[in-house]
Parts: sequence; structure tokens; C-alpha cells
Amino acid sequence: MSRFKNLKYYLGFWKALSIYFKLKTGAFNSLRLLELQHPFTIRKNGSDYATFLEVLIKKDYTVPFSFSPKTIIDAGGNIGLTSIFFANQYPGAAIVIVEPDKENFKVLVANTTPYKNIFPFNKGIWTHKAFLNVIDTGRGENSFIVEETLQPNENSVEAAAINEIMEQQRWQGIDLLKIDIEGTEKEIFENNYEKWLPHTKVIFVETHDRMKKGCSAAVFRAVSRYNFSCSIAGENFLFVNEDLVIN
Repeated sequence: MSRFKNLKYYLGFWKALSIYFKLKTGAFNSLRLLELQHPFTIRKNGSDYATFLEVLIKKDYTVPFSFSPKTIIDAGGNIGLTSIFFANQYPGAAIVIVEPDKENFKVLVANTTPYKNIFPFNKGIWTHKAFLNVIDTGRGENSFIVEETLQPNENSVEAAAINEIMEQQRWQGIDLLKIDIEGTEKEIFENNYEKWLPHTKVIFVETHDRMKKGCSAAVFRAVSRYNFSCSIAGENFLFVNEDLVIN
């Protein structure tokens, strides 16, 4: 399906035509959607467009919860589109967004700065305090992976554990946790998850077994220790903590 046909399917003819015209003329830094308070930027690459289509057009993170999330972590923020989607859906929420890649982070900051309830950190999600090297897998700007290093350098970033974010923000729990971290979900669901998982209401997680074997198994082993239900939302598994969410 062509880009215009894809956009028209979700937006209708006139909205799709407006977006398509801007994309064709290279106006990637002034895109607008009526449901968003502020314009946003994507880069001229397939990865950013795919994220734009998934998050803002198909709206894969739209789920009718029985509550309005107040504490949100966007782990693997890329260029910030998911966080600005959440900021518009849940304007009363505090949103912490974590992205390790410096180039992605520059665009992320530009996209999220107009939203005073989004707090960006140029870090990588990990299981404990450490330094991480960001590695380009060659699959695009939304497919960088991280590895712990004992010899940090100018290209390394600090790691942020999910429970540490909770503590720093003085949160008792996490209402909504989005995880898209290119295989690192294996590590965070294997180690120290007891400190944050039972205190999390809703989790969106995309698993990456094609990049690192055992990702899905690690996620399901961890959540099975608690009373989570599971469904599919777009490319994500959606887990709901039935002990914390009242339907």
C-alpha cells in the first residue's frame, strides 16, 4: 500500500493529503495533527516514518483504560512521538522518557519541549547503575541496542533502572510503562524486576526475539509471577495488573 493510501485509510482524504504533501515537499519539521497541541518533527528516513505511522496514525497505544494514568515511563523514547501522544491523551500525567542514542535524543527534545509534563533523559534502560555503549545494528534509527561497558567513554551513556526512576520521581508505582528497547527487555525482565513490576498497572512491551533470543520468554516468566492479564495492541503485548486496575 502506498503512503498516501495508507494515510487516507486512517485519516480520510483531506487530512491524508495535507500530511502527504508535506512529506513529499520535505517539510518534515512542521507536521501537525488536529489531536496534538503542538507540531512535531520526523526525519527523512523509513524508521521515523514507521514510528509516526504506528504511534500517531494507527494509534497502537490507544486503549480504553478504566483510569487516567498519572505516572508514565516511556522506555526507548526514540524521537518522542509516543510521549507526545501520551501527553495529549493524559495531560495530567508526569511522563519520564528515556532514550540512549544522542541523535534520536536531539529530535526527541525538540518534539517534547513544548510539553511541560514530559521529562527527557539521555540514558539507557538497564537493571542497575552502569554505563552503556549504544550500538547501531544497521536496521535503522529505531533499532539501536545497548551493552554494558566497564570502560565508559565519550560515546557511552548512563543507565537508568526502572525502580531508580520511580525513586527519583518519588512515585509509589507506575501507572503506564511503555517498553520498546530492542532486546534489552530480556535483561530487565530477568533481573531486579521485583522492585517495580508488581507496582506497575499497565505495560506495553514490544519483544525482539529476532534480535536477542529469549526476550518473550523472559517477559512472560516475570509477569506470570503476578496477576497480569495479557492481550495484543498493535505490535505490543499489553499487560494489565488485575490487582491494581479495577475494571
